[in-house]
Amino acid sequence: MSKTDNSNGSGGMIFDHIAQAVPNIEDAVEQYENTFGISAGEIIIIEEQKIKMATISIGNIKIELMEPLDDQSPIAKFLLRNPNGGLHHYCLAVDDVNKKYENQKSNGVSIISEPTKGYHGRNLYFIHPKQVSGALIEVEERKK
Repeated sequence: MSKTDNSNGSGGMIFDHIAQAVPNIEDAVEQYENTFGISAGEIIIIEEQKIKMATISIGNIKIELMEPLDDQSPIAKFLLRNPNGGLHHYCLAVDDVNKKYENQKSNGVSIISEPTKGYHGRNLYFIHPKQVSGALIEVEERKK
């Protein structure tokens, strides 16, 4: 069995959101609205991450649409490889992000960054895609 923090196999984690990189956020919002009849939240600018973002909720799932603000954004680099956009990462939330980080680091997990405060005020870090079959995974502190 894999290394987990509890007996149900979830490792004390819950699914938080899916993040989709898009070349134009206004177009992406319109596509979701026209295709599914659902509305996105307000488009916000997050200078620290160099992105524009809007959130769409479908049931208990959140989709974060992200457009780069400039060529220095990690999303811009992703769009160079995927010009039409696509799944950028998914996010798992934990109770104690620092404890999870230290545990994973000590177990040799390939981590891209140390925990840092996200735009929403919760700490987060990213696990390298080579660690889990090519998926970029964000680990963030659960909403309190």
